[in-house]
Amino acid sequence: MNITILAWFIEFASQTVILFALVWIMIKLQKLDQHLKFHFLKVLAVAALASGLDTIPYFGHYLSVSALLLGIKFVTRSPYADVLFTVGISYAFMFAVNLFIIGSLMGDLRPSARDAGNPGQWQDTPGEQAVKTEPETVAKTNPPAPAAAPKPAPQGSAKPAQAGATHFTLKGISRNGAKSVVTIDTGVKAYTLFLGDSINMQTADGTSRVRFENLDADWVTLNIDGKPVKLSAH
Repeated sequence: MNITILAWFIEFASQTVILFALVWIMIKLQKLDQHLKFHFLKVLAVAALASGLDTIPYFGHYLSVSALLLGIKFVTRSPYADVLFTVGISYAFMFAVNLFIIGSLMGDLRPSARDAGNPGQWQDTPGEQAVKTEPETVAKTNPPAPAAAPKPAPQGSAKPAQAGATHFTLKGISRNGAKSVVTIDTGVKAYTLFLGDSINMQTADGTSRVRFENLDADWVTLNIDGKPVKLSAH
């Protein structure tokens, strides 16, 4: 209960301050403060009353507008046309200010391009678990003969995509230095990668581990299951 009251008071106080500031600025700009009985405390009281009525559900906003019109008319003794203009512009600016505040508090709601559609980036897929488990079982029954470790392919040996990369199609490029982004379509799903990212991609033949390694004027270099492959950037 106390939290509800505190939240209501914070909303009421903030709306009162914003409305008072906007109405005060409009009064000063139009020079409606020429009446001898005019005082800023009266304007503050009118703004507080209007803000309080505006918190009433459904019809509170209409009561708020009416109270502000009558209050400004009483305080400034100005023609209704000037008062109506002041109230209308003040509420219009108040709506814009509230939108700005809400947007600032909510922040960026767009999903991260690094994580969108890449659940396999953080954990192994069932296919990967099977690939890891099956060789271990086979190794216990039939130990493999020792073999020389293959040398990793150098970066410069990457070749344009041929049959080995037919599942991967370049759909988009955003060049931004170290934050460059590419969109790769596997025929099953489209994936977004930042430069240096590694993710698991589902293809028609299973799962492949893909890393975005380099981007130059002509080629996008990927590392697909340990093999460097280039896709044309044009």
